[in-house]
Amino acid sequence: MPLTSQIRWAKCAQHLLLVSSLLLLVPLSSPAADWTLDRAAERALSVAPELDATRAERDRRAGLADEAGRWPNPTLELGFSDELGIQDGSGGWAVKEYAVRQPLPIDGRIGHRAGVAEKRIEAAEAQRVQRALTMEHRAALAFHRLQWAEARIEQAKDQQEWTQRFARIGDRRARAGDLSERERLRLNLLHAEARAELDEARQLRKAALASYRGVLGIDQNTPVSLPELAPPATPPALVTLRDRLERHPMLQAAAQQVAAARAEVKQARAERLPDLALRMARERTYINGRDETTNHIGFSVELPLWSQGRGRVDAKQSEAIRQDAERRVTERDLGIRLERSHTRLLGALEHIDEHRTAVLIPAEQVLEQTRRGFEQGELRLTELIDAAQANIRATRRNIDLLLEAREHESDLRLAAGLMLTTDYPEQDR
Repeated sequence: MPLTSQIRWAKCAQHLLLVSSLLLLVPLSSPAADWTLDRAAERALSVAPELDATRAERDRRAGLADEAGRWPNPTLELGFSDELGIQDGSGGWAVKEYAVRQPLPIDGRIGHRAGVAEKRIEAAEAQRVQRALTMEHRAALAFHRLQWAEARIEQAKDQQEWTQRFARIGDRRARAGDLSERERLRLNLLHAEARAELDEARQLRKAALASYRGVLGIDQNTPVSLPELAPPATPPALVTLRDRLERHPMLQAAAQQVAAARAEVKQARAERLPDLALRMARERTYINGRDETTNHIGFSVELPLWSQGRGRVDAKQSEAIRQDAERRVTERDLGIRLERSHTRLLGALEHIDEHRTAVLIPAEQVLEQTRRGFEQGELRLTELIDAAQANIRATRRNIDLLLEAREHESDLRLAAGLMLTTDYPEQDR
């Protein structure tokens, strides 16, 4: 196993106590469904071209790091001259001198360059995880919106079923003379509205399904079956999420950018020293009438007359300050987003419970009681219609609240840097 993978798995082992609480953010799904949220996230990551781009960037940084850790190549020099031909009378040109020039990196320049390149690799890897986190969030939203559209269809089908039953009762009572024609038409109108609601719900599902297929790269022939939309579990405490926020891939990428910028300051300072090069040469020449070979060795150094490199050092220092300021801005914004998403999710869960207790269950009970009273001729049509419309509003509001809670849950995972998939073991589940 590569060293980086070993390190990541070691990080997971160090946070086993936190895993149990973070798992509360992973919603439970029906085993009968073809697609679960985890499977949808894995599929989205496997087909996302965005991740191909981040992997390519990481590989590019790795290539640059390999070059940064190497010495500069030597230079071979060949000198041709007709001096020897003139001296021995043979004429013509021949190699008179050949030399090798080797630049000598001093003051740890190569180490500084390699350190900068390594930090850039780590930043690119953190950005890859951040992009994966973003793609998971997008897949989760598409998943829950399709669940919401399916719930709307089921609600509209139920609505159509009992309005159709009301219409039949109205027709029967109208034939018996217990219901006026106007009241019968009102019941038929209620049924027609239910059919229109079902048509609208089917259009909403069609659009949500198209979005879901697009994000996951699913063809039209692949069946899609999702678990029923349900409220999420209570999230971990805010303090728990704050304690692990420093491991957010966005903050990790920002921290690596700061580390790389600071390493570039050291590199710029090392490069202020003049360049040094070693030159070794052999030369053919005539000495006392004989063809002799002489050896030469020398050093060359740049003269820092016009530039001492102070401007580059100042520029790198300013860049490091800017990167650190941006890291602190990212940390602040993530903290705000985390608290906001956590508060909204808790509020949505409270609204679901309150709505179910105070509105949804009573509306269902009132509708059932009113239906029996209307069938028995004890209640008027207006009471039935009021009860039916109240039930419709309550049911639709409940579905909307469930979607809202799921979206807040997805936003919280994004803000906390929590992954659904296991492709990135350094992210605690």
